[in-house]
Amino acid sequence: MTLTLAALLALAVNTGAAGAGVPLRPALLLASAAQDASITRAFRAVLNRDPSSFEIRRYRLLMDQYNWSESDVRRDLRERSDYRPYSTMRGVNADDIVRRAYQDILGRDPDPDGLRNYRNKIVTDGWSERDVREALRRSDEYAATGGTAVNFRTASADRIIRRAYQDILGREPDPAGFRNYRRLILEEGWDEHDVRQALIRSPERRQKRIGASNAQAEDLVRRAYRSVLDREPDAGGMSHYTAKVMLEHWTEEDLVQALRASDESREKHR
Repeated sequence: MTLTLAALLALAVNTGAAGAGVPLRPALLLASAAQDASITRAFRAVLNRDPSSFEIRRYRLLMDQYNWSESDVRRDLRERSDYRPYSTMRGVNADDIVRRAYQDILGRDPDPDGLRNYRNKIVTDGWSERDVREALRRSDEYAATGGTAVNFRTASADRIIRRAYQDILGREPDPAGFRNYRRLILEEGWDEHDVRQALIRSPERRQKRIGASNAQAEDLVRRAYRSVLDREPDAGGMSHYTAKVMLEHWTEEDLVQALRASDESREKHR
């Protein structure tokens, strides 16, 4: 069984209190600090800001459970649509972004003032969907701990989980899946993107996938690299983006957009 970082830290505290294994605790604290520093560097490099506490927890968990590196965090930040400024997105309605955020975070539709305020933030101030969601998480309404607020947040988490299961696995979530992803959303800061990525990596999804062959996927990656970066893909890029095509059904346009957002592309077009 793999322990999360929080569980390991708790174990370290307990063994230290008993007088045994004392060196374990500072080592784990150093590891946690190193993770936080990597996550913060990635956010500053890609988004020009520090991560929130929710974002720190989410990427720590991905580092612990999936051995993510700082490079993986940077790549994820560049590829997530919810971090992109509205001006860079096509065919997306600002009101729809606000409604989805309200429904997922607060479990309700936005009131007229809230819809107007966040629409202006998106269209005029360049806010992303992630900015809206973080603002709602900092609201007094979200901070409420009793009564219907808890029920709303649980219902919102369940909607996210059900939508992801239906889209990725083509079925309703089982009780264990509900419990696991509900905890990750409510306690660890996960969102729909994270749930979808976990389901895409699941054995069940790998068994179900039907898509391009490996050779076809590699051809798409090569064409995208030549078009955007004017070179052949390196081994790491080929592996990463071939998986995107085969597991997530990325198109050539998706590949081109991701490569255009890369550090290498920005350096080439300065």
